[in-house]
Amino acid sequence: MPNDLNLTIDSSSIAPLISQNQTQLIFQRHCNYDRMNGGLHEDSIDVQKAVVNAFLANLPLDSLNETYFLFTASNTVSNPNFKRCVETTKIAMDMTKSFLQDKHLPASHIINLNASSNYKQSIHESSKLTEPKMLTDNTGYAEFLQEKHNGMNIDFWIDFEEDLSKEKREELNAEGPDQIVDRSLRYIFALQRYASLFHLQYPHSRLIIWNGTHYDLISPLVKQRILNWPKSSIVNVDYCGGISLILEDYNEIIASVNGHTYPFDSQYKEQLHPHF
Repeated sequence: MPNDLNLTIDSSSIAPLISQNQTQLIFQRHCNYDRMNGGLHEDSIDVQKAVVNAFLANLPLDSLNETYFLFTASNTVSNPNFKRCVETTKIAMDMTKSFLQDKHLPASHIINLNASSNYKQSIHESSKLTEPKMLTDNTGYAEFLQEKHNGMNIDFWIDFEEDLSKEKREELNAEGPDQIVDRSLRYIFALQRYASLFHLQYPHSRLIIWNGTHYDLISPLVKQRILNWPKSSIVNVDYCGGISLILEDYNEIIASVNGHTYPFDSQYKEQLHPHF
C-alpha cells in the first residue's frame, strides 16, 4: 500500500476469495452514469461486464454446486427515477444467472431468484447502502455547506468528508462520515447474522453477497475500519471498483483492498435490532 495516505480503490478485490462455510461480502461502487438524464454510460457498463466476467471465470468449478449468491444495492434514486446502484448490481446478477445456466446449475443458486425466498426475483434494495443522507433528509446541512462553499464543489465535499463543520452538522442532527460508517457496520452485522443462519442450513456452502453502493460509503469505511487513516486522507474509488470482506466466522472479518488483506474492525456504537 502507498505510504502517502492517498489511495484509489480498483476492482482487483472483486474476486472469489472464500472457502467452504465462508461468506464474502462485496461492496462495489456503481457504474458511471448520466447525471442529467439517468442511465449508465456504455463504457462503464463494459467495465462492469469485464469485472463480473473476471469474477465468474475464477470461481472454483468443483464447488459451484455449493456456491450461492445474494445481490443487494443502495435504493438511491437519481433523476429521472433512475437507480444507479440497482442497475449496476443487476448486471452482475444477470451475468451470474447466465453463467450458472451455462454450467447447468439452477438459477435458484441466486437467492434473489429462489422461489422460496422473499426477494421477488429482484435486487434487494437497502437504505443502509445509500449515498449521504444529507442529500435527502431535509436537515438543511447540505444547503448550509452549499452556501458556505458557493455550490456543491470540491470544497463542499472536503468539508463533508473531513467533518470540518461538525458543530453545525450536530446542531442540525445531520449524518456525517462517522454515521455513514456506523450504518454500514449495522448492515454488515445483519449480513453476518444472515450468513451464519445460511451456513447452518447449507453446510459446506460458499455464500457471496454482492452489494452495490457508493464511493461515499466505501471510502470512509476503508479509512476508519481497515487502514486506520485520518479523515483528511484521500481514498478514491473507481467506478465499478470495490472491496471484499471475508467472514471467517461470526466474530472475525478479513478485508481485501486492492488485493491486500487487513483485519476489519466491525464494532459499532450501539446495539440495535439488525434489520436490512
